[in-house]
Amino acid sequence: MTVIFDGKKLAAKKEKILAKRVVEFKKATGITPKLVAVMVGENPASELYLRKKSEAAKRIGIEIEIFKLNKLIELIKLIREKNKDKKTHGIMIQMPIEMQNAKCKMQNDNSKLKIDQTKILAMVNPQKDVDCLTPENFGLLAMGKPRFLPATVKAIMEIIHNSCFMIHASRVVIVGASNIVGKPLALHLSNLGATVTICRSKTKNLGEYTRKADLLVSATGVPKLIKKDMVKKGAAVIDVGSPAGDVDFENVSKIASFVTPVPEGVGPLTVVCLLENVFQAAILAEF
Repeated sequence: MTVIFDGKKLAAKKEKILAKRVVEFKKATGITPKLVAVMVGENPASELYLRKKSEAAKRIGIEIEIFKLNKLIELIKLIREKNKDKKTHGIMIQMPIEMQNAKCKMQNDNSKLKIDQTKILAMVNPQKDVDCLTPENFGLLAMGKPRFLPATVKAIMEIIHNSCFMIHASRVVIVGASNIVGKPLALHLSNLGATVTICRSKTKNLGEYTRKADLLVSATGVPKLIKKDMVKKGAAVIDVGSPAGDVDFENVSKIASFVTPVPEGVGPLTVVCLLENVFQAAILAEF
């Protein structure tokens, strides 16, 4: 029998627990945890994600301030300002940064230069980097000493624990190698004792790798990339694809022992996991 994971149910449970902890923290310190979320450019998916974060933050009692910017210089100025602001505990730059709207003029001529997103993220104070995208925090994660887990990685770990999947000595295949999900997840699971393989959506003969997985995680954004014949019978399958899902859910659910749906699987948990990081950052700042 295949277990269909209910992300909304677990997210609601975690929200209630976090809301109670936030109330206790406020009473003890007089401080309200605060997240600054920033979006550069226009992106409907990012707009939706920010709205969900805002709604969840209000339910939990965490303050959230959202900025929608069009110029790179505005982003740099805001990061520097919020790095110094003691009332701001978390800074999250919504990815992707829409680079067509984030350009600056070179000093010597009128041409424009696209700015490396990594350099922008590196400007964020690591103690406020609740998405774990700064070099310092990514390095700590690689060493097995994470200050924060990226929100989506944290959500996946919650799902793994709730599925009772044994990580140690298991074979894990991750399809997708982004700095937000694939790479940090691979590092973290490897540090926990799993044997991890990273693939891409265009990996040659992808099914030869995915069929060996005890746990298969797909985070590419390619709809229905993972077919039934690419999954080992009895494997656990976690779909991080957005918005349609990477996994052919209807057919894969017939062979997997555990599978997450889209959008009610990883997504709802990711939001509350980010807010948990904000709360953790507030505690670190205070104590």
